[in-house]
Amino acid sequence: MSIDERSTSRAEARRRARLAARGELAEPAESEPIAAPEGRRPGGFLGRIFPSAPPLPNRPDPLAGYRGGQPRIITERLHLLRVNPLSWLATGLVAFVGVYVSISYQQSTVGLIGTFVLFGALIAAGWFGWQRPGLYGTSAAIIGYLGFVAVVLYSFASRGVGPDTFGGPTQAISGLGLQGVYYAGLGFVGGWYGGYLRRRQAQVSAELRPRRRR
Repeated sequence: MSIDERSTSRAEARRRARLAARGELAEPAESEPIAAPEGRRPGGFLGRIFPSAPPLPNRPDPLAGYRGGQPRIITERLHLLRVNPLSWLATGLVAFVGVYVSISYQQSTVGLIGTFVLFGALIAAGWFGWQRPGLYGTSAAIIGYLGFVAVVLYSFASRGVGPDTFGGPTQAISGLGLQGVYYAGLGFVGGWYGGYLRRRQAQVSAELRPRRRR
């Protein structure tokens, strides 16, 4: 505490003592919680960009009918994929088109359109896969990428091109694997964002509904 602060507190103490001696000191008011400054919100930078959104209302338990099994981390996800197959199979086919076009026509307007198609498919997977948006987005991305790899391998095999052209089987497999991990991560982010958009829209619609009734 600085000298100025100590002087101020002593002066305040003397003033309160004089008021108390005259019986004029009011009872201290109940302390009220101090509101945080408007510019500061919990969650930091990401919290301001993506404010928390509640779960979708009136939705059943995503794991309804799940009978368990080991390992749970696998059986649970297989159950979720089985109960809503269209959200990742249909969007996976669209993602395949996006992957194929974006890679086949790189650095062109057509390739850019393919990239937008890919992102749209991954976001749609998370939008329709409300049970676990990130899982459905990842699955759609993997379907799209595996379809692209199958087409490329078939094309190379029909021309007599083998793995040795790309440095050997190990190098070719590792390259395809790393690119697969990239697309899987892209699918998780896109799916999560699609699910977030749907929850936010439901939240905003619920908040606007009472105002419209007025």
